[in-house]
Amino acid sequence: MAQRRSFEGRIRRALILFSVLPTVALLAGGTYVVLRTASLSDTVQAWERVGESGGGLIRAAEASRDPALVAAARAHRAELEQSVTNARRWEFILRRAVVWFTAAGALVGLVLAALAVRASRQMGHRLCQPVDELAGWAGRVARGEPLPDTDPAAEGGDEFGVLRDAFRRMARELDEARARELEAERMRTWVGMARRVAHELKNPLTPIRFALRTLERGGASASGPEREALDTLAEESARLEELARAFAQFGRLPEGPPSDVDLRELLEYLLRTHLPAASAPRLRVPVELPMVHGHYDALSRAFANLLLNAGDAVGPDARPGSVQVVARAAEGWVEVRVLDAGPGIPPENLERIWEPDFTTKSRGTGLGLALVKQAVEAHGGRASARNRPEGGAEFRVVLPLAPDAVAAQPA
Repeated sequence: MAQRRSFEGRIRRALILFSVLPTVALLAGGTYVVLRTASLSDTVQAWERVGESGGGLIRAAEASRDPALVAAARAHRAELEQSVTNARRWEFILRRAVVWFTAAGALVGLVLAALAVRASRQMGHRLCQPVDELAGWAGRVARGEPLPDTDPAAEGGDEFGVLRDAFRRMARELDEARARELEAERMRTWVGMARRVAHELKNPLTPIRFALRTLERGGASASGPEREALDTLAEESARLEELARAFAQFGRLPEGPPSDVDLRELLEYLLRTHLPAASAPRLRVPVELPMVHGHYDALSRAFANLLLNAGDAVGPDARPGSVQVVARAAEGWVEVRVLDAGPGIPPENLERIWEPDFTTKSRGTGLGLALVKQAVEAHGGRASARNRPEGGAEFRVVLPLAPDAVAAQPA
């Protein structure tokens, strides 16, 4: 607050200085001109001296007894007396005018100074209020607090409106940068943990699987509780092995040089191998779908997870066409949508489904969609999900085209 008052005071002083100085200069110049004009009143004394010398001349002319000279002297005396009287009147007017003009100038100066002070206070307030507001916004941005959604009824010109808009853009960009950094840090933490978990699971799993095979060979004729125990061990060890594989995939980013990937061929293969033929999944992809540039294995795992989720959502008794895959290319991107006719996603879970530790399945790992997002973003793309108005869920993946495909697209 003290800084604001100091800033406002400096603005007021500057405004007063720039408004009062011209007024003072104008009044001083006017007074000087009037005083110089008033100095012309010395002509009264000049006329009196002329009158005195002319009086002597007139008296001499009258003493000469010449009628014509006496008449001319008397006419000259009348004109001379009238001129002296007029000069005295003008001297009186000029002296009063100097007094009144000086008083009027002082009064005008005081009025203008008062108006300048008032105007400077108002302008200083108008200038300082938005500056103080922007300083408060800077503090909000530093503390990570949201900025006001709408402009307050604050005074200020268009320039401050531009500054407010710039502050809002900066705050949005900082929020997005913070969110990206938090997400990247969170992902790095999960990747490191996934690697450690995969390593810790694989170490005991290998001897367990060997021991289980040995038990199965030795107890081939086992029945009853022994057979059931062996089957349970086999099933649970296979599940742990699948879990370790999922953690290992999540902890391993795409490696090696990327190449052009034919998404149409990839999606056709995954639909044949990952969904039952009875569900008759539908694929709507242009024949000339451009290629994308990336890692085939990572993209294959990502789309396989989406198709497996869609198959789980519609169930084993799904009607034909309950799972659809639609792809198209536009403006340097390829968009792939996986649609299902299942129950959809609970609205409160739409943002959480991409988290590595989130799952609604009783025996799920919670890594499927996290792997999808990781792979897609590693290729410079975006992954999103929504509920379809007609029912079911829609998963959307957008990937950049291969450079050659972008060059070949029509402008």
